[in-house]
Amino acid sequence: MKKTKSIFFFTALLFMAVFAACSKKAAGPEAGGPLSGEIRFSWWGNEARNNTTIEAIRFYEAKHPGVKVIPEYAAFDGYYNKLMAQIAAGNAPDIFTMNPEWLPAVVEVGGVSDITGLIDISSHNPQVAAACSIGGKMYGVNVSLNANVILYNKTVAEELGISMPEGDYTWDDLINILAEAYQKSGGKIYGMPDQRMKNGLETIFPAWCMTHLGKEPPFPWTDTEILITGDDVSAFMDYFNKAPLGVLLPPDESALLGSGNDEHPVPMRKTLIGFEYSGSFAMFQSQTQDELAMMEYPNNHKGKGNAVSARPGLIEGVFSGGRNKALAVDFLAWFANDPEAALILKNVRGVLPSTAQREVLLADPSLLSPSDQKISAIVNEVFNKTINPYSPGPTGVSTLFNDQYMRSVGQEVAFGRITPREAGRRFEELKDEIINR
Repeated sequence: MKKTKSIFFFTALLFMAVFAACSKKAAGPEAGGPLSGEIRFSWWGNEARNNTTIEAIRFYEAKHPGVKVIPEYAAFDGYYNKLMAQIAAGNAPDIFTMNPEWLPAVVEVGGVSDITGLIDISSHNPQVAAACSIGGKMYGVNVSLNANVILYNKTVAEELGISMPEGDYTWDDLINILAEAYQKSGGKIYGMPDQRMKNGLETIFPAWCMTHLGKEPPFPWTDTEILITGDDVSAFMDYFNKAPLGVLLPPDESALLGSGNDEHPVPMRKTLIGFEYSGSFAMFQSQTQDELAMMEYPNNHKGKGNAVSARPGLIEGVFSGGRNKALAVDFLAWFANDPEAALILKNVRGVLPSTAQREVLLADPSLLSPSDQKISAIVNEVFNKTINPYSPGPTGVSTLFNDQYMRSVGQEVAFGRITPREAGRRFEELKDEIINR
């Protein structure tokens, strides 16, 4: 009897030890003792994002006495250069925000920690989560989903008697609708800005190539190779050169209109549509009494959302030189996963990445504004389909679509200074500059 009790007692102790060890592993840094100390957290954004993030920080601090999270927020302009300078000097924030295109450069200089296995991402879209890794190592956490969409003026469409497409439709279908808008408005409302020379070219061009030319992933590039060819560029430029009258806003107006978010042509009734990120919808809706709406890009009846890439909206990384990585990881895990964080953050950075976070917001319609409800709906619609792998591409490729490169080539074509074929040759020269510099 004593032997049986001893065995039972020993087994119980063993079970408790194993359970405690497992619990400690699952619980993260806090299980080793109360979190304490100080970390810095940097991001960019508007006043709403700043205020909401600070509120979330204060909530986290209240849950963890002895913890201090110092907010560092700024405008987007200059953020990247400042971050890279801070990394080089060894004084970067413990947690910092990145555009996904920056990740290779930050990893290359050793500025961000490998946090593989330290944060639970099981409730995140796996394809988007994978885009936060390089070489099988996770260097950040996605904190927002932001879909590429077509923004359109629903009120204008209804006034003109135009039916916007639902479900599968082609680029040719879209062009016909835009020509119809110009005709029915008596030339007062154009179809779209000439995106060949504007921000957004980096999304519309690969999408057009994949759906209209039939390019397959990993187009437009891998981690080491640019797959876009001069022929692709020529075909794209030529396609819009041949668009019917009124589909494209004239180049002189396109060059000026929409240069700032407060001058967007869709709420201004200059064009019927524009190519945007879903996260900007509320801002554009606030600029007009018209009802705006969003729809997916054309997909040429393939029905797989194959113009969409698994690009994270924003990535938060942990500085490799930080002195309190345990606290940084714990805060980031809470920020990117916890429903309590979701109730504060809502859609201030875009649609939240965690299923648990999205569910707690969708459970109560009063938590989201009508605009945010529309954003959440289209993001779910887009990311529930098959999406393409995302790669930030070779180092330097993020400059490919800026004013000195592809947009300058598009402007030359739009103004008739060079032909689409010449644009393709010019692109090959620009690509070589990026690869060889």
